[in-house]
Amino acid sequence: MNGIDQFPVVVVGGGPVGLTTSILLSRLGVRHAVFERHPGTSVHPKAVGLNQRTIEILRAAGLAKDIEAAAAPPHTVGRTAWYTSFGGPTPLHGRRIAVRDAWGVGVYADEYAQASPARYTVLPQIRLEPILRAHAESSPLADVVFGACVTEVAAGRDDVTVTVEHADGTTRRVRADYLVAADGGRTVADRLGIRMIGPTNLVDMVSAHFGADLSGYLPDDGCLINWFVNPDFGGSIGSGYLYHLGPWSPEGVSEEWVFACGFHADDPERFDEEGMRGRIIRSLGLPDLDISLRSISHWYLQAVVAERFREGRCFLVGDAAHRIPPWGALGLNTGIQDAHNLVWKIAAALRDSSLKGLLDSYETERRPVAVAVAETSLHNFRNHGGVVDVALGLSPDTAPEEGWAALETLWSDGPEGDAKRAAVAEAMRLLDKEFHAHGAENGFAYQAGALVPEGGSVSVPEDMLVYRPTSAPGHHVPHTWLATPAGRASTLDLAAPGRFALVVDERADAWRTALAGLDHPLARLVDVAEVGTSPGKAYHDTEGRWERLREVGGDGALLVRPDTVVAWRHAGLPREPRAALREALDTIAESAGVGPSGDPATA
Repeated sequence: MNGIDQFPVVVVGGGPVGLTTSILLSRLGVRHAVFERHPGTSVHPKAVGLNQRTIEILRAAGLAKDIEAAAAPPHTVGRTAWYTSFGGPTPLHGRRIAVRDAWGVGVYADEYAQASPARYTVLPQIRLEPILRAHAESSPLADVVFGACVTEVAAGRDDVTVTVEHADGTTRRVRADYLVAADGGRTVADRLGIRMIGPTNLVDMVSAHFGADLSGYLPDDGCLINWFVNPDFGGSIGSGYLYHLGPWSPEGVSEEWVFACGFHADDPERFDEEGMRGRIIRSLGLPDLDISLRSISHWYLQAVVAERFREGRCFLVGDAAHRIPPWGALGLNTGIQDAHNLVWKIAAALRDSSLKGLLDSYETERRPVAVAVAETSLHNFRNHGGVVDVALGLSPDTAPEEGWAALETLWSDGPEGDAKRAAVAEAMRLLDKEFHAHGAENGFAYQAGALVPEGGSVSVPEDMLVYRPTSAPGHHVPHTWLATPAGRASTLDLAAPGRFALVVDERADAWRTALAGLDHPLARLVDVAEVGTSPGKAYHDTEGRWERLREVGGDGALLVRPDTVVAWRHAGLPREPRAALREALDTIAESAGVGPSGDPATA
């Protein structure tokens, strides 16, 4: 074992959340190391949907062009559909049951475009991770090491020491001021004695990554996900679902796919290649399909959240902090947003130890969001099969012949057919919580933490389907486009990396004087941003939309954090603006207050 290496930050795990953490640390000038136990990036597809909040983060980190170039063509991801199969031996096979818009496309396009400078993007994890790795490794501040397994973690009062075993058999010890665990909960949480809370082993699932030419079989090439409802497999979860992975041709034809399903009573205990190939062919109803299997993965659905997100100088992010069902596509997004919340606070604490109180706000802010997301995703999972299958008259206990008879009714003339079609239409509306949860994706807020709350706010909006922009503290600053001498910018761009933006208008000079006269560690991280309808402003609100969205008077102010969250606002210019600013900064810097926590729903 060699001597001890030292870094300000060690990141354990080089998946998408760990690599994003690395990119954000480099962006803020923080030297760090990343240790990933696998020899390379992921070989099995996992998450595919990156919501607007996540793309905003990657956009700010300079990845927008690479992400857009690699992502699925927008016209291929705007809908999800349900089929009995794509083909088969009877007239009931190869029938479409329902189709609906989703993910900010189609009927939702204008709504999503108004909310963010970024669009909902589909980029499978196996294609995202190489992009993140290349950007992480390009920074001289990052020591990114794959094939390096962290085996021990010793968390002291003043530092953290980890033992790292490399692929060549060598071992070394590394000391850091702070550790960020993005290892999926495989090592660090266990070593620190942090338990996961919530239901586990809900459904035994299997997924397959395969190559195939489906261009001649797809009924609708605008669907990202195709669900199958085959009574021979007991309903939608057992019948499975299919989504495309790219790489995509200029026409949007995908070369690779994922098929996933829950285990059926007749399935083998574990699928081998031939068994999996047979299951895919049977669910799709394409006996002559030529399939090239790439990998098979067995996994259990769970909705668990760590009992705490911090142990001293160690912080949990991503799957190390929460493991969430994929229904609603919130898991990876929540993890990247964890990193965005944490990294600027670590950078501030490293530069000025008097700001280490900011780190107390990480768990206070992020754990309630993780709990809410776990509950939402668990609800979506339980709702999905139940709602669609019930509308069709199916249940896991329905005999195949009865199930096919129920499906036949769906396409029949007369009152029974009308009633079943109405029930399916209602099921599609209820599934808005899974496919159009714009409020849950964009509207989460912090009730307490590094902010000055106004009577409290909620961790998710009351209506998950609707995103209502607000400048209330704890919420993300509303987006609108502004004109600048350098071109168009979003209000989300007002805060420079690692810095706060004091957003003002008519009384900018008074606010600037108040800030300049403050001797406060946070004041040194605050820049003044003038935004108004006057052409002389640095940020010109040409359409007057910001004037409506800011929710304060022209002489008021918003204080926006480095992670685009509003920390404080004042409706107008106070009698003593310097005193008001000092009080706000004191509250933010001492953000050790405990907000609501809660635990994920039990099974």
